[in-house]
Amino acid sequence: MEPSVISEKRFSNVVETLLEHGAVFGPRRMANGQVALVRLALGDVLDFSHGNAVPPLKALFFPQREPLLVFENGETREAPLPDERVTVLGARPCDVAALGDLDEIFLQTEPVDPYYQRRRQLTTIVSFACTSPLSTCFCTSFGAGPGAAHGADVLATNLGGEILLVACTAKGEESISRVEHSLGHADQAQIDAAEATTRTAAERMTRLDLDGIDAALGDRFDDPLWAELGEVCIACGTCSYLCPTCHCFDITDEVKNGNGVRVRTWDCCAYPLFTAHASGHNPRPTQMERWRQRMMHKFRYAVQNHGRFFCVGCGRCIRGCPVNLDLRIALERTRG
Repeated sequence: MEPSVISEKRFSNVVETLLEHGAVFGPRRMANGQVALVRLALGDVLDFSHGNAVPPLKALFFPQREPLLVFENGETREAPLPDERVTVLGARPCDVAALGDLDEIFLQTEPVDPYYQRRRQLTTIVSFACTSPLSTCFCTSFGAGPGAAHGADVLATNLGGEILLVACTAKGEESISRVEHSLGHADQAQIDAAEATTRTAAERMTRLDLDGIDAALGDRFDDPLWAELGEVCIACGTCSYLCPTCHCFDITDEVKNGNGVRVRTWDCCAYPLFTAHASGHNPRPTQMERWRQRMMHKFRYAVQNHGRFFCVGCGRCIRGCPVNLDLRIALERTRG
């Protein structure tokens, strides 16, 4: 399918048409100034100037709180699988790329997670290229970039008043065909403008040297650096909850009068109870070991187990950290 173009003003027509085929999530600015991917209704206006959404895209596939089992009056039943078709408008390329890491955990490692799998099957992702990266963005360090289409069904690029749409998958072609009446044919000048816009954005980003960083981390497992960083960390969990690739979770039973629900909730390796044993022993007793685990997991263990870093350079953890810990600096210091 050839690239298409639509004006920002007419984009509301796209939302209206897509709502006839299921739920639509898109970027809306909240009262606190942050942008979230929320369920849209007729007449809602999208924020095309948004950065990365909070929470990240992963929350639509791996919810922060998810019922798995209900037990009531002596009977037990599994939570039903999702059955709603969803279109996501406005996810940034780094967030979309992060789903590839989550796929490794929930789809390509046994047992397959049926809830995550079903949501992935039912969801079409329209990724919006990033044209104004922040100083904390470094997605180009991971072989991606502000115009990367990997993982997206449709890649959209805002040209300033007009939006270029390129279908990347069969699901993307199907979505575009539904709104074809609102689209025009993109000319070569518009295609070139989109490439120039994302190329300029990529040139503005910090580029980390990650060659051999997994081995360097292994050599520095007992380095005093971890104690220095751990002394600053306050174990708030912000980095994990904002991270689009973190996937640790806890499962608990919430019970009242013999009835209740078993729920899965996000967890964080920075928390003191994360590795606490029933005996009282904790193999990671201080923030030094916990902060080291976070870095090792993303940049060493993930490479060993999955052949890839579990970081996409979105920079959320850097922007959100209340004590200004910067993993880019930690990685550079790992090299000595």
